[in-house]
Amino acid sequence: MIAERTFTIFEILKWATLELEGGPVLSPDVEAERIVGDTVGLSRADLYLNKERILCEAEVKLIEEAVKERLTGRPLQYILGRSQFRYLGLVCQEGVLIPRPETELLVDEALAKLKSLGGPRNVLDLGCGTGAIALSIAYEYPKANVYASDVSSQALELTRENAVLNGLAGKIQIIKSSLFKALGNLVGQLDMIISNPPYIPSNELKNLQREVQFEPALALDGGRDGLKFYRLIASQSPEFLKPGGVLLLEVGVNQAASVANMLKSAGCFNNIDITKDYQGIERIVKARRK
Repeated sequence: MIAERTFTIFEILKWATLELEGGPVLSPDVEAERIVGDTVGLSRADLYLNKERILCEAEVKLIEEAVKERLTGRPLQYILGRSQFRYLGLVCQEGVLIPRPETELLVDEALAKLKSLGGPRNVLDLGCGTGAIALSIAYEYPKANVYASDVSSQALELTRENAVLNGLAGKIQIIKSSLFKALGNLVGQLDMIISNPPYIPSNELKNLQREVQFEPALALDGGRDGLKFYRLIASQSPEFLKPGGVLLLEVGVNQAASVANMLKSAGCFNNIDITKDYQGIERIVKARRK
């Protein structure tokens, strides 16, 4: 128990970093800063401005427990119970997928298109999870009428909680639906559908890195080849999009061409395009409803 001795903020940062270096952590120093900062209520910059501050025993104990949990592979976002996505702070909890940095690119693409279209627009976040996409659209493009749907009741409750947390409770409509099944009132009404569906092939789930295996299979399992939900979206989304409406999909590694071909084969889309992420991976597939 390290709580039996006195630590300054600087000393506990050094201890936490060294401990995390021995585990499944890509950036031990960054995660140590997040754990300590979250515990003592200081930003990264303020940690170093207050590096000589003595921690109380309770703070040291909380930091030690968080580091030990992280060494098991449990994602930091689940340990801290929160994550940052673009301009929003989001509550995270086990049972709901953690928002990824690459999904911010999906939001960038959506916002660029909304701004080019202009005016009020009806937008659906299909499979909303924490609400990261839907809430970001509502926050950054206030003229949008945003719908957030998911099959998971837990995800919908978390979206609702995050909407309240970010002052967006009246800005989105939350609907429980397995894909489009309960969205009959939106037939022909949508200017945009955005989705980051499950895309990991079923037989690859067991080989995912340890921390990803803490996340819900429901949000990861894309069926035999990882493309199950893209087929369904390609065939069902045209009924819900207005002519000229836009479909934006996040895809897994080496899936973009297959998904683009699905949309082409559906016969209802044109202007099909692929965007690469910050690592040069083809990550976003965009299409326009004819």
